[in-house]
Amino acid sequence: MKKSRRDFLAIGTAVAGASALAAPALAADEAKVAACGLACSACPLMKAGKCGGCSTGKGASEAMLKKKPCPVLLCAAKKGIDYCGTGCKMFTQCKKLIGRPYAQSFIDKIGARLKA
Repeated sequence: MKKSRRDFLAIGTAVAGASALAAPALAADEAKVAACGLACSACPLMKAGKCGGCSTGKGASEAMLKKKPCPVLLCAAKKGIDYCGTGCKMFTQCKKLIGRPYAQSFIDKIGARLKA
């Protein structure tokens, strides 16, 4: 029996709702996403205790920006954008993102998909 689009959406919504209820709640720090687009809880610098704070570009406090901030966060704050991937036209050419947190191959793939 072929399912209609409406049936598909109803099933998808039910599954998504059930998984959201079953998922453990994340602490506020674990749910944060930095300006680079990486979840703060997955950031190797944050895990190593070498991060001055995690935030979006617009959400960065003055105190956070004075404490040797991540160069990506500093750039996003100066440009007044929340996230590099959605607010910066230079995202696929940014040398600040290479190696922290993205590999060059990932940036190249994003660039190729944006051009397609």
